[in-house]
Amino acid sequence: MSTELKNDVQDLSLLHSQDRKIVDTMPSIVQFFPNHSRWWQNASFALPLIIAVISTSLGFLIQIDELIGFGIFLAVVTLIMFPVVLMTWRNTATLIVISSDRISAFHRGKLMKEISWGHLDRVERVEYLGNTRHKVVAKNEDFLSIENEIEHSEDLIELLFVLSKIPRRSSDTI
Repeated sequence: MSTELKNDVQDLSLLHSQDRKIVDTMPSIVQFFPNHSRWWQNASFALPLIIAVISTSLGFLIQIDELIGFGIFLAVVTLIMFPVVLMTWRNTATLIVISSDRISAFHRGKLMKEISWGHLDRVERVEYLGNTRHKVVAKNEDFLSIENEIEHSEDLIELLFVLSKIPRRSSDTI
């Protein structure tokens, strides 16, 4: 099967090179779902940075010390958030692969978590501050998170139910 047929919705050139290697070499892929977001798109980092630049620039431009001070404060917040954002980014899936026998999550080509259909117990829908995510939970309570940044995440969940043959619960409806 050619790579293009594995996922007719995705453009492989948009994948990170390490994730593209996974898609090219992993056998029995049914579908793959990329996460095209990047670490610097995290609101905890991007918003303070943007406002710091605007506030400081505007403060120097119109000579208002309070704006300059607020900009410097937000620059410090940005610097403090930088390592936190990088640490959490390393635990974010950049690619989820559905195979005929399992679901696998990768971060830049590195396997993070894998659950075979035989070990899958349930799928939980979790809503938090207006964001919906899903937890794919194994029988040993280990889980894999499907963030809503994953492209076509609802299709991923639907395919997961079809391939794994686990029963839907009323809270699992999409």
